[in-house]
Amino acid sequence: KYRKNLMDDLYHEELLEAARDPHNKGALPDADLSSPPEVNSCGDSCRVFLKLSDDKKIISALTWQGTGCVISTASLSLLSDHIQGKRVAEVQAWDENTLLSWLGLETFATARKKCLLLGLNTVQKLLSES
Repeated sequence: KYRKNLMDDLYHEELLEAARDPHNKGALPDADLSSPPEVNSCGDSCRVFLKLSDDKKIISALTWQGTGCVISTASLSLLSDHIQGKRVAEVQAWDENTLLSWLGLETFATARKKCLLLGLNTVQKLLSES
């Protein structure tokens, strides 16, 4: 069920739950790839760790470290759940609409997109540079 706009319910239950108990938070000791800390203009920060299949085409795990608002924390938590088992090429094609669909939203406040996209942008940058 889609909501009209995040501004109607900025911190709806899916966001709050993902931020309250974020999944896959922490370092990944045997990571194949790890990003440097990335920081957005709000001050939210994250670092991601990826484990890849032997052929480097499938992401088998993502963990993350960071601090930030409810939106960036929830987005990283959801990203870490949804990315497992996905092809690198598929993840590179994900965008804002992908994240919005996980949250059941059609639109998002422009001022908060940097929070929503911090984790995904970090993952995509890391994959592009590897």
